[in-house]
Amino acid sequence: MTGQDYHYLSHRRSLAWMVFWLVLVSLLALPAWNFSHQIKGTLTGIPDSDAEHVRKALEENFSTALAYPTAVVWNGAGLSPEQRQTRWQAILDAVKSDENVTLVSDARRMLDKWPRDDWYAAFVELKATSYGDAEKKIPGLRKKLHGESIKAADGTTTLPAAQQPKITGGPALFMDLNLSSTDALRQAEIKALPVAFIILLFVFRSVVAALLPVAVAGVGVLVTLGGISLLANYWPVTFFVPNLITMIGLGVGIDYSLIFLARYRRERDMHLTKQEALRVTMQTAGRTVVTSAVMVMSGFVSLLVIPLQFFHSIAVAGMLVVGCVAASTLTLLPSFIMLLGQYLEWGRIVSRKNPLSERMRLLYHHWARLLLAYKWGWFIAGTFLLLLLAYPLTKLKVTAIQVNTLPLTAEARQGYDSLSRELGAGWLMPTILLVNHPDENWIMDEAAMARERDLVAKIRQLDNTADVVSLANDPTSSAVKKARMATMIGSNDIKQSLILLISKTDPQSAEAREWFKKVSNIIKTHEIDNGGEDYHIGGIAATTISADDVIFGALPKVILVTLCTTFLLLMYYMRAFLVPLKAITLNFLCVLAAYGFQVLWFEQGLGSFAHFAQTGGVNTIVLVILFCTLFGLSMDYEVFILCAIRESWLDEHNMNLAIEDGLQRTAGIITSAAVIMVSVFLCFAFGAVVETQQLGIGLSFAVLLDATIIRLVLAPSAMAIMGKWSWWLPGRKLHIAPAAK
Repeated sequence: MTGQDYHYLSHRRSLAWMVFWLVLVSLLALPAWNFSHQIKGTLTGIPDSDAEHVRKALEENFSTALAYPTAVVWNGAGLSPEQRQTRWQAILDAVKSDENVTLVSDARRMLDKWPRDDWYAAFVELKATSYGDAEKKIPGLRKKLHGESIKAADGTTTLPAAQQPKITGGPALFMDLNLSSTDALRQAEIKALPVAFIILLFVFRSVVAALLPVAVAGVGVLVTLGGISLLANYWPVTFFVPNLITMIGLGVGIDYSLIFLARYRRERDMHLTKQEALRVTMQTAGRTVVTSAVMVMSGFVSLLVIPLQFFHSIAVAGMLVVGCVAASTLTLLPSFIMLLGQYLEWGRIVSRKNPLSERMRLLYHHWARLLLAYKWGWFIAGTFLLLLLAYPLTKLKVTAIQVNTLPLTAEARQGYDSLSRELGAGWLMPTILLVNHPDENWIMDEAAMARERDLVAKIRQLDNTADVVSLANDPTSSAVKKARMATMIGSNDIKQSLILLISKTDPQSAEAREWFKKVSNIIKTHEIDNGGEDYHIGGIAATTISADDVIFGALPKVILVTLCTTFLLLMYYMRAFLVPLKAITLNFLCVLAAYGFQVLWFEQGLGSFAHFAQTGGVNTIVLVILFCTLFGLSMDYEVFILCAIRESWLDEHNMNLAIEDGLQRTAGIITSAAVIMVSVFLCFAFGAVVETQQLGIGLSFAVLLDATIIRLVLAPSAMAIMGKWSWWLPGRKLHIAPAAK
């Protein structure tokens, strides 16, 4: 060992790294804890889209009550008519007194028939300029209703808890989603860390050695959360970000520490000194960690191709957390090892040389022999299984964030459910049709009214249409007619008018999306033969659908970038062509199989036995995040096993022996790492938010599949079939070049 090497592994350098991470944690701990207050921008408009055009028109010429639909709902059952009316008026007065409220409209004035005398609802117009801005107004509005006394005319005080009004609507739903996700995240962390420690205790059989990976990964996650929380002051960050940071950070970080620490202990068992063992570990496991981190980070790079800001924040968060946990593994973990010395093995529960470990090594030895003896059979069987698991993907339906995403305890969910029961699911977030008329006298033009009635009639015929609110179909009540005229005709430009399209199902559901497509086709056909009217479709559902169009439009680029970067990086690190080609092919099949399982579990209802809700589809954002994340995570174990096989090949130049030795050396670590990662992901999968459940289940199943079918069957059998050609590189003779440093 050189003096320079020793200086790097010295106690002084170790203390310096410890101080560095301690300072970083101290500075970023508070921002990390306050991350929940920084989450915003769950819904953003797409520039130049129809939905964004409608939103701006609503903001400038109509009402923000339609642009950012917000409602207050109250159930006055059990009170006398006089008490109900008095208290409802007190509720309305409290809402009107909020500085962020422009107007409050009693919903009874908009409808001819009202479902119940003891049930009330009002639509609230917020002073907001974006969806994220509207979300910020909700806490203050709720404080007016819940935190302060609502004094009625007769002097009564705050309403009983059972009769508290509910603030709901698009902004409220997204805000409650962020809060529910944060609560679920903290509960998952409380479960995940002890579970990971118990598994590590079984692997290392030492309390201190088991604690180190949890601590090192936790530091990387905390630093990332704090850093992204500070960036959130300038960048919209959705609830996906903290969940992804914690899931990936803990899973990958503990895996890296496990690989590093296992190699260090192996070198120490070979009677090397502490410094010598660390030096060898840095050259082997350290290189594996760096290679794996680069591969995982490359998976997130492709998200930058999608021209949506919240995907960019997800990409940056994913890369940053992987970089942080890799850095803490390569600096903080060796520092702990240096400073702890012999205390690393403190708290030993059983001997390291136990019969179970020997039996497991013997089992992997026999498995490797069996695999190599029937390599073609195992390869075909494994490939068939992946294709079988991927088949349900042909029935995939995509959905946006729905109301049933929220737990039943969320106020926005309770208010929405109440409004949905009384008025219908689509009333709170209707699809809005903006009509630009050729002249200002359109409302007096019978031909124009006839064309609008014809359009309305066609839309009403669709199965999922609950109602169409249009000025062409006059209500019976003159008061309702006046209210609609004031709401649905532009205040600054009377050439503009609105038609509200109400679906029977949740506007974000798969059924409503199919209905939306049919409505769009009807409007396109109608525009061809109209008298000059111009139509634009908007509303929250239209905004999410336009975002999905952008996502799916960019998806081919995302896939291409992911495949190319993964292939090129792996070819660089392995100095081979067929190995990375095999890797991206198998990983692609693994991702498709994970998608297929998602369809079975959530869309087809397989997960209902474990009390998972049947959602009717998989969230679009979850699908994209899963693809990029899984491609990166799959390379984690790929790099680990390839490095082991290559190391053995360089020694013996015998492919079968290299595969056998590589499997024996890595199978146990991969299995342990996979069990930890799956356990961490499952802790998040059982949270209250459906999107987090989908992400957790998808990642868990894919990692399990990757650590078993891919790494223990398909990857080694494919390399055995390719033999020495695994290391072939075009334009060069078939020989082994030194690995990249």
